[in-house]
This record gives sequence, structure tokens and C-alpha cells, in this order.
Amino acid sequence: MNRLVLFVAAVCFSTIAVVAQDPLKTLPRNYHLEFENEWVKVVRVHYGAKEKIAAHDHTETGAAYIYLNDSGPVVFRHIGLSYGAVTRAAVKAGSFRLYKAVKEVHEVENNNDTPSDFLRVEFKTEPVNANTLRGKFYREDVPAGENLAKVQFENEQIRATRLVVAPGKNVEISAGATEPILLIALTPAKFKTTDAKKKSAKLTLESGKAGWLAAGQQRQFENVGDSPAELLRFDLKTKPVKANSNQKEKPHAHPHQ
Repeated sequence: MNRLVLFVAAVCFSTIAVVAQDPLKTLPRNYHLEFENEWVKVVRVHYGAKEKIAAHDHTETGAAYIYLNDSGPVVFRHIGLSYGAVTRAAVKAGSFRLYKAVKEVHEVENNNDTPSDFLRVEFKTEPVNANTLRGKFYREDVPAGENLAKVQFENEQIRATRLVVAPGKNVEISAGATEPILLIALTPAKFKTTDAKKKSAKLTLESGKAGWLAAGQQRQFENVGDSPAELLRFDLKTKPVKANSNQKEKPHAHPHQ
């Protein structure tokens, strides 16, 4: 009987070790909420140089990982999963990666002399054809003085467009009747914005800042700064998942590769 009690206690302890650990609550120095509504959740992530980060939950929704600086490889050590430690390759500022939902608990180790800073954009919308939500995407070459608007990814759930607005030029951004837009600044930028009612305002953005256009809204952005302004635009093509809906996925091959 004593052996049985000890066995049960050991099992309970193992279960406790992987109990949900929301990094926004347990690791506020590393994970900071930038923006959230019923459609998306934007978290700013910071792995300090030579820093080891305690076990915590990975997001269980499909997400975009938007890298804000050049940084070296980072090791993710998974708890209770067959794939163990996986290394994320070095990343470049302005690039982003997409991956579907994954349920796991991991520790993080940044062995580099530089930090790793990025945004995690969690899509809280219906994951139609979720297996296609994957890929790595990089900056485009843009001739000096020209704008860029290039769709780099699209599936049934989202559309991701890279925008560059040259100094002195403008771009009009219009959300569809049912598809709101999340904008992420990849560079510092100074804009004069004008809405559909011709009301103007000044807008200064830091790298990593998020902006939101509700469905049906439109706005013109004029770059009044001295350098090109670079943005990522995410059009959200499906509705938010209802709070009581269970869209979580089982563990599978790891997304950091």
C-alpha cells in the first residue's frame, strides 16, 4: 500500500510540473502584452543575452513570430514530449515565421551575447486549413523612393502583406467589410494619417508597435519621416473562435525548426 501511495504521489508531482504556466503572469520580464482583442493577441517577447527562462506554456493558437533584431540560435527544451530540445535557427530583423497551433511546455535558453526580441501574434480566429499556416518570410529589396505592397502569405485564415512606404509618399489601407486588419511596425515611422472623413492626425510608431483597423475602416498613411517605413499587414479572414470552442491541437513536430 505504501508503494502505491508513493507511486500516486510521484505521478501527481509529475503532473504538477507541467501544469499550465502563463508566461504573461509567471515571466513578466520576458513576456509583455502589447495588444489584444477578440481577434488577435500580440505579445512582445525578450530573451536576454545568456539567459535561461523557466518552464512555461507555448501558445495554443496559430501564430506569427515577428523578429525585431538580428539574433542567434535559441534552444527550446520541452517537458514531457518526445522531441526534447529543439534549436531555433538564427533570425534576421524584419523577418517573420508562421506556424499552426501547438500544445507544449518548454524552457528557453539563449546562449548568445545578444538578446532575442520578437513579437508573437496569436490568431484567435477560426483555423481553417491550419496545416498550411507555416513558412519563413523575409524583407524584400525595394528601389529607393518607391513603395511596396506584396502579399507574402495567404490561406483561408489570414493574409500577410509586407508594406514599405517611401518618405514623402502615402498608402491607403482599407479593411474589408468582414475582415479587420492588424498592422505591425517593423521600423520606427512618422505618419500623417487621414481617415475616410478627411480627419488628419500625426502618428509616431516604434518598431514592434501594433495598430488596428476594424472591418470596413480605411485610412491613408503618409510617411512624413526621413526614411522608409516598413509594416506588416495581417488581414483576418475568419471569425474569432467562440470562448467555449475547443480548437486546441495535440503535441506534434515542433514549430521552432
